[in-house]
Amino acid sequence: MITSFINRLLNTRDNIRAETLKEIKGLPLEKAQKQLSRYLFDICVENALSFVKEEYSKAGSPFRGSHRHKLFHEMLAINFWLVDKNFSKASKAIIGEIHNLYNMAYAGSGEYFIEPGSLEEKYKAYHELWNDVTGHQDLFGSKATKNIFGDAGVIPVEQTCFWIISHAHDSLKTFSEIKKRCPKVP
Repeated sequence: MITSFINRLLNTRDNIRAETLKEIKGLPLEKAQKQLSRYLFDICVENALSFVKEEYSKAGSPFRGSHRHKLFHEMLAINFWLVDKNFSKASKAIIGEIHNLYNMAYAGSGEYFIEPGSLEEKYKAYHELWNDVTGHQDLFGSKATKNIFGDAGVIPVEQTCFWIISHAHDSLKTFSEIKKRCPKVP
C-alpha cells in the first residue's frame, strides 16, 4: 500500500517534469532558455531544501552541527554548479538567469547569501576537485564540507563527504536527464 502510494507520487512528479519539458521545447529559443532556467532553479531549490530537511530529520546526521541556512545555501550552490557543469558549455545564459533568480529570491536573506562572483569561484573549485575520469569525488566532498562548517572543531568529514557526494550524483543525474529531454535548449 505504501509502496504503491510512493510509486504514484514519483510517477506524478515525473509526468509533471515531462510535461514541463515538453512545453519548454515548444517555445522560441530565448523564451525556452528563460523557462528552462526557472525550471532548473526551482529544482535546485527543491534539491537543496530536501537535503537539509532530510539531514536535520535524522537523529545521527553529521550535518546537525551546521547552520541550516548555511547548509541550504551551500547545497544550492552545489546544485547551481551542477547545472553550470551540464548546460554552460553551449550557453552561459542559463546559469546567468539562475544567478538572477537567486539574487531576487535570496539577496536579503542574511549572511549566508552567496554573491554571484563567489558562486563562480565555488564552481571553479568544485570543477577542479570533481574527477569524472576516476569517479573519485572525496576532494570535492571535503571542500564542500569545509564551506559548510568553516573552521569548526571536529567534523565527521568522511560522513559528510559521503552524503554530499551522493546528493551531487543524484542531482547530476537529474540535470543530465533534463538536458537529454530538452535538446533544443543548449
